[in-house]
Amino acid sequence: MDFIKKHYEKLLLGVVLLSLAVAVVFLPFYINGQKQDLIDKRTGKLNPTVKALTNLDESRYTDAYQRLEKSVPLNLSKPHHLFNPVPWQKKADATLIKVQEGNEVGAEALQATKVNPLYTTIRFESVSPSTNYFISVTRDADPNPKLRRKKEVAYNLGEKRDFLQLMEVKGVPEKPELLILLLNDTSATVSVSIDRPYQRVDGYSADLRYDPEKGIWLGRRVNDKINFAGDEFSVVSINLIATNQFEVILSAKSTGKKTTVRYNSEM
Repeated sequence: MDFIKKHYEKLLLGVVLLSLAVAVVFLPFYINGQKQDLIDKRTGKLNPTVKALTNLDESRYTDAYQRLEKSVPLNLSKPHHLFNPVPWQKKADATLIKVQEGNEVGAEALQATKVNPLYTTIRFESVSPSTNYFISVTRDADPNPKLRRKKEVAYNLGEKRDFLQLMEVKGVPEKPELLILLLNDTSATVSVSIDRPYQRVDGYSADLRYDPEKGIWLGRRVNDKINFAGDEFSVVSINLIATNQFEVILSAKSTGKKTTVRYNSEM
C-alpha cells in the first residue's frame, strides 16, 4: 500500500498514457469509418434509389368516357305509357282485352298450332296380265285441288309420262320385287315395291288460331287467305327453318306488312 501511496501519480499517468496510446491506435479506424459513413450518406442523397413507376390506373376515366359514349336515350315509346295510353279492345265474346305490349291483337297475336307436311307419294299398285305396271301418284302439295287426288296410270317398261318414267323392273316381270323410276321434275331415281311406296315432302300446311276472335283455320296452305283483326291476310310461305321448327309468313292486304309466326313441333 505504501508503494501505491508513493507512486499513485505515476500509475495514474501510466493509465492515462495507455489510454491515449489506445486512442491513437484506433483513431485512424474511427476516422475512416466516419469518412465512409459521410460518403454513403452523400451518395444516398445525390444518387437515391428510384422505384419504378407503376402503371397509371385510368379505369375510372375510361369507364366514365365509355358511359358517355353509350348513353341510354330517353325512351317514351312502348312499353312506357307516359305519352302512350293503353287501349282496350273488345273481343268476339264482348270481353275487353288490354293492349299493353302491342302483340295482344292483330297479326302478332296469331298462333300456329300445327304444321302438316304435304307429301308426293308414289305407289306400285299392281301388274296386269299383259305386264302393264299400274303406278299411282298422289301430290298433296299441288296448288290445284283437283290434281291432289290419287292418280293411277299403267306403265310399260321404258314408258315416260308427265311425272315419271319406268326405267327398270327387278325380279320376275309378272311379280317384280322393285320398280326403278325416274322422276321427271328432279331427275332423281327412286324405287318402289308393292309394300314400300316412295314419299317426299313438297310443302307444308298450317293450322292457325286467333284467340281474340276465337278464329280457327285448319290446313292453310301458301296463297290461302284468312280474315281477322279487320284485315285480310295471305299465307306467303311455310318453311322448315330447323329441326322441328317452322315459320309461317303472312302478308296483310291493307299494308303489305309481313308477319312471321313461329311453330315448334316439340312443344
